[in-house]
Amino acid sequence: METKHPIFSAALKTGLVIGSVSIAVFLIQYVAGIKPVGIMRPILIGLFGFAVSVTLLVIYLKKYRGQSGGFISFKDAFLYGFIALLVSAAISSVFNFLFIQYFDPEYTRSIIEAQKDFMENYLSGKVPDESIQDALDGIDESMNVSTLKQSLNSLIFGSVFALIVSLIVGAVMKRKPAIFDDKNTGGVV
Repeated sequence: METKHPIFSAALKTGLVIGSVSIAVFLIQYVAGIKPVGIMRPILIGLFGFAVSVTLLVIYLKKYRGQSGGFISFKDAFLYGFIALLVSAAISSVFNFLFIQYFDPEYTRSIIEAQKDFMENYLSGKVPDESIQDALDGIDESMNVSTLKQSLNSLIFGSVFALIVSLIVGAVMKRKPAIFDDKNTGGVV
C-alpha cells in the first residue's frame, strides 16, 4: 500500500504538467491564428500534441522510476501513465469547455466555416459535388452538438488515448531488478 499514494500523487503532478502544456500550446495556436483547417494541418497539430504528451510522460516516468530505485513494474508504469494522461485529458476538456462556453463562443463555428470554405475551394473539381455536399452536410450537423457534449466526447477520447498510450509506455518503461542482484550487500547473492 505504500507505493499507491506516491504513484498517484506523482502521476497527478505529471498530469497537471501535461494538461498545462496542452493548454499553453492551444493558446499559442489561438493567438497566432493557427486553425486546424485543411487536410494536413489538423493531422500535424494532432501529431504534435501527441508527441508532446508522450514525451512529457516518458520524461516524468523516467524521473519517477529513478526515484524508486531505478525499477518499476509494468502495473505501476501503466497506472502512472494512465492517471497522468487521464488527469491531462480532464484538464484539457474542462479548459476547452470553459474557453468555448465563456471566452470565445464563436471559435468552433469559425473553424467549421473555415473548413467548409477550404473544402469548397480546394476540393472543387477534384471530388464529385455530391461528395462535397455530403461532407458539408455532415459538418453542419456537427454544429448542432452542444459544447458540453463535445467536451464529454473529448474526455472519452482522452480516456481511450490514455489507456492505449499507457499500455505501450508501461511496457517500454518497466524495469525489474536482476534476479541475483542484492542491493543491500552490493553484489550478487
